[in-house]
Amino acid sequence: MPHALLRTLLRDTTDPARLIPALSSGFVVGLLIIVVQLSLAPLIFSGPLAAFAPMAAGLTLFGGFAMCLVVALGSSLPSSIALPQDAPAAIMATVATGIAAGLGGIAGQREAFVTVGAAMAVSTLASGVLFLLLGRFRLGNLVRYMPYPVVGGFMAGIGWLLVQGSFSIIVGVSLNLTDLPQLLSADKILRMAPAAILTAALLFALKRWKSVFILPGALALAVGSFVLYLFLTGQSLDDAAKAGLLLGGMPEGNMLWPVFKTSDLALIRWDVLVPQLPQLCTIPLVSVLSFLLIASGLETAAHSDLDLRHEFYLNGLVNLLAGPGGSQTGYTALSFSQLGPRTGSDSRLVGVCAALFTGVATFFGASALGYFPRFILGGMVLFLGVSTLIDWAVETRKKVTHLEHALILAILCAIGLFGFLTGVGFGLLMAAVIFVIKYSQLPVVRQDSDATALSSTRQRSVPDQHILRSRGGEIRVLRIMGYLFFGSANILSQSVTGKLQPPSGPSPSHIIIDFAEVDGFDSSAVNCFLRMLQRCADADCPLVFAAPPNALAEQMRRAASQESATLQCFPDLDRALEWCEDAVLSRALAHLEADGGNHGRDTLFELAVDDLLLHLADAERFEAMVERLAPSVEPRQARTGEIILHQGNCPGGVLLFVSGQAEEIYRDTNGTAVRLRTFGPGCIAGQTMTERGGIPAPGSITALTDCTLAFLSAATLSRLQTEDPATVLAFYTLLAAQLESQLAKPAVDRLAHVG
Repeated sequence: MPHALLRTLLRDTTDPARLIPALSSGFVVGLLIIVVQLSLAPLIFSGPLAAFAPMAAGLTLFGGFAMCLVVALGSSLPSSIALPQDAPAAIMATVATGIAAGLGGIAGQREAFVTVGAAMAVSTLASGVLFLLLGRFRLGNLVRYMPYPVVGGFMAGIGWLLVQGSFSIIVGVSLNLTDLPQLLSADKILRMAPAAILTAALLFALKRWKSVFILPGALALAVGSFVLYLFLTGQSLDDAAKAGLLLGGMPEGNMLWPVFKTSDLALIRWDVLVPQLPQLCTIPLVSVLSFLLIASGLETAAHSDLDLRHEFYLNGLVNLLAGPGGSQTGYTALSFSQLGPRTGSDSRLVGVCAALFTGVATFFGASALGYFPRFILGGMVLFLGVSTLIDWAVETRKKVTHLEHALILAILCAIGLFGFLTGVGFGLLMAAVIFVIKYSQLPVVRQDSDATALSSTRQRSVPDQHILRSRGGEIRVLRIMGYLFFGSANILSQSVTGKLQPPSGPSPSHIIIDFAEVDGFDSSAVNCFLRMLQRCADADCPLVFAAPPNALAEQMRRAASQESATLQCFPDLDRALEWCEDAVLSRALAHLEADGGNHGRDTLFELAVDDLLLHLADAERFEAMVERLAPSVEPRQARTGEIILHQGNCPGGVLLFVSGQAEEIYRDTNGTAVRLRTFGPGCIAGQTMTERGGIPAPGSITALTDCTLAFLSAATLSRLQTEDPATVLAFYTLLAAQLESQLAKPAVDRLAHVG
């Protein structure tokens, strides 16, 4: 990797066609990073801490230098640019205000400054650790489950905090109801006007034209206008500094970093910092959310997928590197990362040049940066805040429903009225509410059917089949899915109650609930199932569970052992259907006996006589076929419990069941068993093909009783196609009739939820 990086940088520096665009783009990006970081310092250090803002610029500029350089060299996207971001800075500004309030008075200002610097370092390190953990355990997608309206509310709230902070930078008064009379004074309005004009011009120009030079051009024009203003009013730079129009207050010498000394560690007031930890903890969360949104934007712009795990690691590393230097939290920036490609340069040199330019300003440019106009710094923060508000509070109305947009505005209002931490709590509460509402709207019952549409694989006699076709509606089957909690389990309980008390027609004799697609459950679902069990017992309708989670039945028995004694549980739906069918048949035969013994059986025979005749004809054709194939087949015997064919083995031919009963069982890698079908006299199993060595058997065929079979190998069948085509044609006709009968018979989709 280092050798490949060096080769790439060497190629870009020796090729003028790549070097010149990279240098020009790097200069523009570096200039923008410097301006943004100079703007964020007075945003964080405002009010009582405003005097420390010029010194604090060294913290943000150092972060811009370190983050930009490391990400430019290490990102999977060569044009990536990282820097300390405005969203964490907006939250940090509220933290700084709380710390300054806790250390009121002139004597505590230095302590407050150092404590805020420590808070910045703590939040940046925490963000770095979170990025690394998400990358290490591949948990980045978990954050994507945060509802979009909640994310929109957070981001819109950050936009509002940026707007509030811009007022503090420019006029020294925050935007709130208490200080509103001061803001409406003539001198404050005049001080705010240039920043407002700059913001409006940037918003208009960036919407009207898509050029990467609009922002640096606007900054150059603003500086020129400020110089012209000083010339026309006859003011010098010193006069402008005294009037508070310049950033000023830079430390002596040219170095802006390091800002703190080792002796400053003793000034950190942990007793004041600890109460701010809840707000500090929101910075890593907001940073990860913002980064994921940016990553999606980068993937769209680059038309390729990012190595998200690598980017998490890289952004975590830069925060761990910049945090000890006092930088605020940062991560890859979407707009800055697109500047290079838009100007024709996708080289890493763009980020490297931008970082070096920022580094020059950090370590050698203190005296020059002190003359930067304050209205431009405040105007940049105002622009960032207003554009964020427009993006998330206004433009999102085109992407979301009216209710979701109302939620975004509600979170924004909560942050504006009660503070960011309260707004975040309100947003997370709304996220939980939205999840519950939306999840409760998902159908818990995937299929509502009965035994006329679903039947077990057990071989039944013709009279039994006739009874089950006529009385299969007595067995109701509810196939459920998803995660069962109080809401979804209650919906299922209501559905079962509706089945027990139908508006018309007879009530069911059995209710089967199939859990094959259930992901899990909570304790509230157990209570709902116990109530279901009680209602079914009162209605003399057994409740049958198919493939229930082991913990569910166990918890039900612990909670109500007596009521749970009547619960019937089976490993799969097929076994549950078989048990219910046996019960229906037993009840039907008892009813026939009660109706007159022989008379009832005669009635059943008359109803099923046509089916019996067809069954006898099929049996005769099968016996005749076995006799015709006798010279070519291999007789086989299987005792009860013996495996006739193992799962995964190729049968190499077909098995003709002459007598006995058998079943085919599929077992997955976890040992879960599913019965695929059963066999009786006249059934055929195996395969007729010989190409590619045959197809492995889907399950193991095991004898339920002593079985007599005839094995016809695929090679023999192939030979008979030439020697005795009439017999082979008769065999295939019989096989096709069996396949058609199986397809026409309603049955459970055996392997749909296995493996």
